[in-house]
Amino acid sequence: MLLLHGVVPAGRELDEQGELADGEYELIEDGDLAVLAREVVSEDDLTEDDAVKYLDALVELVRDGPVLPLRFGTVAPDVDAVRSEVLAPAAEQFARALDATASLVELRLTFTLTDEAVQRLFREDPELRAAVGRGGPGSEMSERIEVGQLVAQRLTEQRSQLVAAWVAMLGELTEDSKSISSSEEGWEQVALLVRRERLDELDEAVRTLTNEVDGLAEIEYVGPLPLYSFDAIGLADASSTTQAQQSRWGW
Repeated sequence: MLLLHGVVPAGRELDEQGELADGEYELIEDGDLAVLAREVVSEDDLTEDDAVKYLDALVELVRDGPVLPLRFGTVAPDVDAVRSEVLAPAAEQFARALDATASLVELRLTFTLTDEAVQRLFREDPELRAAVGRGGPGSEMSERIEVGQLVAQRLTEQRSQLVAAWVAMLGELTEDSKSISSSEEGWEQVALLVRRERLDELDEAVRTLTNEVDGLAEIEYVGPLPLYSFDAIGLADASSTTQAQQSRWGW
């Protein structure tokens, strides 16, 4: 059984010094396309370790060019099935998407707000202060629950606005951006669509941003990654009027 990772242009070679050079992986070619694959025992026995290796392999592969990630758990019984059932039916779409995203990668920023930032949001938002005042010790339990929910929602909205303002400082270096996940614990993750030739500039801009928000948020910066959060097919089709919230080929 073959676990399939992602589609790349034919002719790609695995780096002999990289993580994919241990003989465990192979590139299965058909025409102008190829699929990175690794043999596994069964699709029912995939583990967390397999998921980690899947992502590590794609991160390694995207360093040298475009990759369309296939959903984790996509399998094929053999090489012939990869060619006839995976590549052939969507060959035209794959080729267009690879061409359209050849110069693009995804990066992710995770902003975790500090206590100081949360306190500032309270100080600057009269709605939050008023809500907290209604949920004092003398209030009914139902009112305190309602106030707690209101405060959590308002803080999430305020945090998103704050993060959006910080991300906007990187705007001229990105092609697109979107919030992809958030938590009541105080963090928000944003995906950036960036041209490869601007990666060094973005690295420097993120370092500058990290210094500017010091004390208000911690920033985790990951990438480059394949395009998980942006629709590669939509990018390839200029006539498309909608974009999926998540990559058609990603998780």
